[in-house]
Amino acid sequence: MPTIKQNNPVRNDRTLGKRVYQKVYQDKRWKRLRQVKFMENPICEKCRERGITTVTQHIHHVKPFDVNSPDLEARAFDYDNLISLCVECHNKMHRGSNIEFR
Repeated sequence: MPTIKQNNPVRNDRTLGKRVYQKVYQDKRWKRLRQVKFMENPICEKCRERGITTVTQHIHHVKPFDVNSPDLEARAFDYDNLISLCVECHNKMHRGSNIEFR
């Protein structure tokens, strides 16, 4: 029996959002900005606040950019909206632990 494809608006929105994020992260401006942030802040900023020296492995957007927002470019490519983090701190940020970094 043939399969009937149905449009799933939730899936289509998610797919579109994913494409927008990928487009930002593949952009030359992002790659350059990320490289500059790595060079200027090679130590995790959250660990440094606690007196710990941990190598930066992720550049994280402090205020996430929304794919549907008119200020997407402003937030995505704003150096002041970035923070250098180690893997552990980056994972805590994404888990939404209203972070008491210890």
